[in-house]
Amino acid sequence: MRIAYFSDNFYPEISGISDSIITTGTELASRGHEVCFISPYYPARDYKASRDKTRDALTIKRIPSIPLPNSPTGQSRIAIPIGESLGFLRRFKPDVLHTQSPYGTGLEALIAKKFLKVPLIGTNHTPLEEFIQYAPGGRLYKGPALKYETWYYNHCSFVTAPYQGLVDNMRTKGLTAPGRGVANPVPFPSSVKSDSQRTACKMAFDIPGHMVLVSGRLAPEKHVDVVLRAFKKVLQQVPDATLVITGNGSHEMLLKEEARRLGIEERVRFAGFVKPQQLDDFYCTADVYTIMSTAETQSLSLMQAFATGVPAVSVRSRGLVDYTPPDAGFLVDVGDEDALAARLTEILKDPELRERMGAAGAEFVKTLTPAKVADEWEKIYDDAILRAASRSSS
Repeated sequence: MRIAYFSDNFYPEISGISDSIITTGTELASRGHEVCFISPYYPARDYKASRDKTRDALTIKRIPSIPLPNSPTGQSRIAIPIGESLGFLRRFKPDVLHTQSPYGTGLEALIAKKFLKVPLIGTNHTPLEEFIQYAPGGRLYKGPALKYETWYYNHCSFVTAPYQGLVDNMRTKGLTAPGRGVANPVPFPSSVKSDSQRTACKMAFDIPGHMVLVSGRLAPEKHVDVVLRAFKKVLQQVPDATLVITGNGSHEMLLKEEARRLGIEERVRFAGFVKPQQLDDFYCTADVYTIMSTAETQSLSLMQAFATGVPAVSVRSRGLVDYTPPDAGFLVDVGDEDALAARLTEILKDPELRERMGAAGAEFVKTLTPAKVADEWEKIYDDAILRAASRSSS
């Protein structure tokens, strides 16, 4: 089978979407399928932060692009859909096209579908309503944007999202194409760290006591300010705790100011951008992971915590409800800093609970391995190709 992926979020951009696409594509390629990626052109400076020589071996067709204004990562670009990839794709001869975005490369995929006469699978990674409210004038074009999204995905043979709730929500907006939730693969093998390993990591990072970890982009929808206010209350019960926040983004300075305002800046460490190997060590060091983002369809950061044997406290919102098993973590309501503080404190003060939840999380991510997720995609692609062949022969 020959599969062509289209995505506006792609290497070298630091993105969970990019990671999930590459992980799935690499797994399928290891099974003998031929895989290529259609993605935006990125300038050389974007490769410096995330240089990964293994990804240089991928078959990638770069097409013209422009920077996305006010990008959360500062790297985001959107492709210019002018059919630039058609010559390449005619030589590649894909059996199926798979778009990860309804915009730049997504429209490029629609062009390819029209000329190549092969089925198009669409995946929606983003709850549009959540992000559009933060854009300038977002309320004015929310309605048209949702209508466009529905129009686009109704051109697909099959539609997926990382959790079923997003597909259900799309149906309320007019989606009629068949589809269902399909998890993103978890590329982190389950590896619960021993007490001695965690102790060594804490010494290396100079964490004298307990550690709470937040990881990811520092943007409005992540609601890290709620974590800061909850952490101040945690310190009343666990005074040796340290909150480590990795990543950067548009809200970094505001969050640092909030930590100072709360008087907890000495117990909060902003680590900035962290390379993958060092990030693994931060997870090894953590006693509990927390995520209060209201825009997650799955969260690879949360999955990495579980894979490392770290329990979590997640917000009861969107995909996090599906991906926080009750035996591996707790859920709290949106913005409920008191409940967050109580659950974090409970985990930090109970080593047996931490161990039990950590082991359960490591077992949970075993159901989301690249191999298991690729099995699902093989079936979806095969079904789409068979349906297309049946229509063309009738």
